[in-house]
Amino acid sequence: MLMASPAGNDLLFDENYCEQGRNFSNKIWNALRLVKGWEIADIEQPQHSKIAINWFKEKLNETLIELEDDFSKYRLSESLMRAYKLVWDDFCSWYLEIIKPQYQKPIDKETLNQTIIIFEDLMKVLHPFMPFLTEEIYHILKERQEDDYIMLAQMPKTNESKSTIISDFAFAQEKISGIRQVRNEKNIAQKIDLELYIKETESENKEFDGIITKLCNLSTIEYIKDKKEGALSLMVGTTEMYIPLGDTINKEEEIKKLEADLKYLEGFKISVNKKLSNEKFVGGAPQQVIDNEKKKLSDAEQKIVSITEQLKSLV
Repeated sequence: MLMASPAGNDLLFDENYCEQGRNFSNKIWNALRLVKGWEIADIEQPQHSKIAINWFKEKLNETLIELEDDFSKYRLSESLMRAYKLVWDDFCSWYLEIIKPQYQKPIDKETLNQTIIIFEDLMKVLHPFMPFLTEEIYHILKERQEDDYIMLAQMPKTNESKSTIISDFAFAQEKISGIRQVRNEKNIAQKIDLELYIKETESENKEFDGIITKLCNLSTIEYIKDKKEGALSLMVGTTEMYIPLGDTINKEEEIKKLEADLKYLEGFKISVNKKLSNEKFVGGAPQQVIDNEKKKLSDAEQKIVSITEQLKSLV
């Protein structure tokens, strides 16, 4: 309810707000069960876990700075949304997936200890909004002294950072999302491992390759100078990536689907071109509308090129 109540506005009660709060509470409890259910072993900390911890600490620090600004301006609904996304998206959907050990395998002690500390900090951030749940979880995470309560604890401290890990990780997330989209579109099961080839550039950051390999179930990541023939290509920013599909898809069905998509996009491109070549439309429409149409045209052209290359690789 607080999230839907910007300062100065009236709120019409809706039970959906309660459901959203319930779902969020369940998400936190499930994350707690996951973390507390891991077995610890005296093993080396994986590199992808080290990177995930560094990234999340920077993300938490950035969010804390933004929250301080929100609180100083009494933007409580905005601050709660910020905390909500930090827990649901960044912690549960990304961080825990990266550090999670393989099925029935233990986790290293350092990663688990750091995760407990991060979990505590997240509960401190949420405590002003969700006092009872966060106090309970604070005491379940580890044993406490009798006078150790989250309501009396200090908020996590912020620091000035010059690290680029947040923006670098965001680019790695785009790569992961692109590969997952290929799996969904081609109906390739997650258990089937894929090969990934990346056209190497001078600015290519390979630090997150371990995370990409783990989250996308890749057998290999290889950097190449030229395009990979016979492989599906996808663009992430200015980075070209190639995934050989081999026998993982039905070629005839895939060709039919791509040809239908190509036909639609070519028709769409013609209609947008007609709009932009219409002097009345260009002369009377706001600049933002014209820019949107130009972007639609550019996106359609890029997709046409991509689909055409995919068809060539399948024929």
